[in-house]
This record gives sequence, C-alpha cells and structure tokens, in this order.
Amino acid sequence: MSFRRNSKDESFKLPLSAKDAALASVIGAIYVVLTVGLAPISYGPIQFRISEVLTILPFLRASTMWGLFAGCLIANYVGGFGPWDIFLGSLCTLIAAYLTSKMPSIWLAPLPPVIINAFGVSSYLSIIFGVPYLHTVLYIGISETIICYVLGLPLLYYLKKQNFLEEYIFK
Repeated sequence: MSFRRNSKDESFKLPLSAKDAALASVIGAIYVVLTVGLAPISYGPIQFRISEVLTILPFLRASTMWGLFAGCLIANYVGGFGPWDIFLGSLCTLIAAYLTSKMPSIWLAPLPPVIINAFGVSSYLSIIFGVPYLHTVLYIGISETIICYVLGLPLLYYLKKQNFLEEYIFK
C-alpha cells in the first residue's frame, strides 16, 4: 500500500461535485462543533484546537479544504476576536489545507498546518493579546505539532489504509 497522495485528485477545483460538497460540509460542521464545543482551549494565544486534527484531510481529498475554510470562518466568528481572527485565521487554514493537498508523502501532510498556523496566526494573535510574537509562535507551534502529528497522522494512516473516503463515500 502506498502512502502517497492521490495525484489525480482534482477535487479542490470549483464547482465541487455533490459528494465533495457534502463531504466538505460535514468536515466544516465537525470543525465548528469541536472548536466551539471546546472553546476554553480553542481560542487565544495559548490554544489547543482539537479541530485542527482535520487539517490533514486534504492530503486524502482536496475538497475537504473548503469545509475546513468554512468551518474555521464560522468558529472564528463565534470566538469573538474580530475580523483579524475571522478572515486571517480562516485564510491561514485555507492556505495550509491547500498545501497539505499538495504534499508528496503522508509524513509531510501535517507540516503545512503546523507552520502556517504557528507563524501566520501568531502574527495577529500576538498583537490582539499583547503577547510577544515568538512566544505565540512557540505555543501555537507546539499545540499544532501535537494535534497534527500525534493525533492527525495516525488518523490519516487509518483513513488511508482503510481507503475510507473512496470505499465508503466516493464509491
């Protein structure tokens, strides 16, 4: 079994098929529920956003990036930290998801969310909360690494090994 991404997956292009749109919607909804449901640890300069485990999914199906973007947009709106977080945080998620969809191997799939969120999200959260930028990079970078590699990578392996998306959703 190859743990490389499906290079023929062009599901990031719009318009999405009905199945891709449905999958993106479900992913977005799960992202919102996890983020808002775990709000005390999901927001701020020190955060442990469990929903970020989903950011590895574009490696398997690029269309999930649209759900991640929408889910992050809604979750950040609910979070109440204003336009910076709503738009820049969601844009960081979209960029990270797109880059994840282009990663050549499963080991590199979690890397874009870790790097983009550590440096991108920290750029405005450090200003909003008056926390030194490098401290925020460290806090978010560590939490993203734990979530994306320790939780996300095993999830990615499992879904890939079980051929979950293709077998159960896109059959």
